[in-house]
Amino acid sequence: MSDPLGPLGGRPRSAQATQLQRILDPLRLRLVLEVERHGSITRAAEACSMAQPTASEHLRTLERAVGQRLYERAGRGTRLTHPGRLLARHAARVLSELEGLEQSLAAHTGARTGMLRLACCDGFGNYVLPDILVRFASDHPLVDLQVRIGRSANVLRAVAMGDADLGIAGESRRHTALVAQGLLRDELVGVAAPAPGGLHGLVAPAAVEELTLVTSSRDSSTRAVTERLLAGVGCRPARRVELDSVEALKRAVGSGLGVAFVSRLAVAGELADGALREFALRGAGSADRWLEVVRAVDRTPTPVELAFERALRDGCAALERGGDAGTHR
Repeated sequence: MSDPLGPLGGRPRSAQATQLQRILDPLRLRLVLEVERHGSITRAAEACSMAQPTASEHLRTLERAVGQRLYERAGRGTRLTHPGRLLARHAARVLSELEGLEQSLAAHTGARTGMLRLACCDGFGNYVLPDILVRFASDHPLVDLQVRIGRSANVLRAVAMGDADLGIAGESRRHTALVAQGLLRDELVGVAAPAPGGLHGLVAPAAVEELTLVTSSRDSSTRAVTERLLAGVGCRPARRVELDSVEALKRAVGSGLGVAFVSRLAVAGELADGALREFALRGAGSADRWLEVVRAVDRTPTPVELAFERALRDGCAALERGGDAGTHR
C-alpha cells in the first residue's frame, strides 16, 4: 500500500501541497531565480533588495515546504540542486504570468505598463533594434525595457530559462521549449579591407583560402551560416581568428587582418563609406538566413509583448522597404 504521508513525515500529501502553496510568493520565487543566475546567495539577495540572512531564511522556508534540498555549495558559490532548478523553471513561468496579469488589468484602463525583457542576437541588436526601441519607448512611456545582447544560442537559452520574455535570434538552431516565427531575412556578405589588390566583387574560393578568415564564436548563427557557405564550395581558409564581437570583427577586417562573412545589416555603413569592401564567392550563391522572434512554448504573450512585436515587425517592414529602421552605424 502506498504511504499516505508526505516526505516531511506526519502530514498528508494534500496538507503538504497546501503548505507549499501558502509560502510561495513572488519575492521567494524571484530569489530562487536570482540564485540560479548569480550562483551566489549574497548576490541574489542584493538583486532582490534584501539582506543575505533574510534571503537564506526564505530559501530554508522553501526547502521545508518542498521537503528537499534546493541549493548546495559549489566552490565559493552556490548552485541549485535538481529540485531547485525545477522550481526555478516553474518560478520563471509563474512570475511571467503574474506580469502578464498586471499588464492585462492595466490594459483595461487604456494604459500599457510593465516590464519587457528582451534578448537579441548582437547583429540585429546593435544595428537594427535601437531605432525600434526609440519608437516603442516614445509610444509606450510607461513600459520599462530590459535588453540583453548576445549570440543566438545565448538568446535561446535566456528565453527557454525564463530570463527573457521575447528573443530575436538566427534560424540555425532549434529548441524544443521554444516556438519561432520569421521576422526578417538577413543577407550575409563577404567583407575585406579596401586595400589595393584586395578582394572585391566576385572572387574564386581559392583566393579566400590564402587569407585569414575572421569568424564569430560558435554560439553565433552567423558562424553556422558561414561554415555552410564555405563547405558548399570546398573552401578551407589557411587560418582562422575567432572574435566574440561584431564590432571587433569589423575593425579587425578593416585593419587588414583577413576577411569575414557578416550580416549586411551590421556593415551597411562601412560599405557605404568605403571603410570595407564587399565580395562574393564564385559558385556559392547567396548566403541568407532568417532572423526569428522566439518565445517559450508554454508562455502566453503579455499585452506589452504583443505591442512590442507589432513595433518590431513594423520596423523590419520599413527596413525591407528601404526605410531608416536600423541601417545606421
